[in-house]
Amino acid sequence: MGNLGYGAFATHPGEVLKDEIEERGISQRQLADSMGLTYSVINEILNGRRPLTAKTALMFEAALDVPADSLMYLQTKYNMQTARKDSTLHDILKKIHKIAAVF
Repeated sequence: MGNLGYGAFATHPGEVLKDEIEERGISQRQLADSMGLTYSVINEILNGRRPLTAKTALMFEAALDVPADSLMYLQTKYNMQTARKDSTLHDILKKIHKIAAVF
């Protein structure tokens, strides 16, 4: 299983969004209020403890003009890279490869 173009470290979209609001001088609380979300939801996303959903990606796009599809691409890459590091999943995938090899 190759790395399929994934870098050594996955970037959670929250990292990009956090940099964006810091650059603009917007507080997490201000952003949360403008988006109609709680501070804790915004904080968890920006600190990579909560995944971005299509709904929240569109909300960030409306608030910050950062393309939602780009944010979702980052989230998908992050999810895939995180899954690839899961040793339990790795063992399951090895078993599946062995079974599939006989087909």
